[in-house]
This record gives sequence, structure tokens and C-alpha cells, in this order.
Amino acid sequence: MANSKLKFTRRTTTDKLTIKAGTLSEDCSTITYEDENGSEQDIKISDLLAAFKNQVIDFTVALKTDENLDVITEDE
Repeated sequence: MANSKLKFTRRTTTDKLTIKAGTLSEDCSTITYEDENGSEQDIKISDLLAAFKNQVIDFTVALKTDENLDVITEDE
């Protein structure tokens, strides 16, 4: 049996907080990041998460490392 061409999907709204290249403090209470003017800023993690208080959330943290790769030529 073929699926109907009519599909009704509910609306989903996502509130998202992102900090690119932030540094977590030693005591894990603040994040240091560079603002739009190139100045370093510190912000408490509890202040960042306050907008999500008593809400069901997905929480993700990623650790990024950059590594230069060697170019391999056909002669090698």
C-alpha cells in the first residue's frame, strides 16, 4: 500500500546556545570566549543555562583538535 502524499507535521521550535572555540575554566564554572570585537570575555555556565531552567534539554560538548596533515605525493 502506498503512502499518502499528504503529510501533516507538527511545528518544532529550537532554542540553541553555541560558543565556538570557548575555553572551559579549571573549576568548570566559566567559559572564556572571544566576542565580536576580539576581546576575551568570561561568562558563568550557570548564567548561560538559566534560560533553559526546568526544561527538557539535549546537552552536547565537543572537544576539537586541529592537526596539520602531511601532503603525500606520488613519488613517496
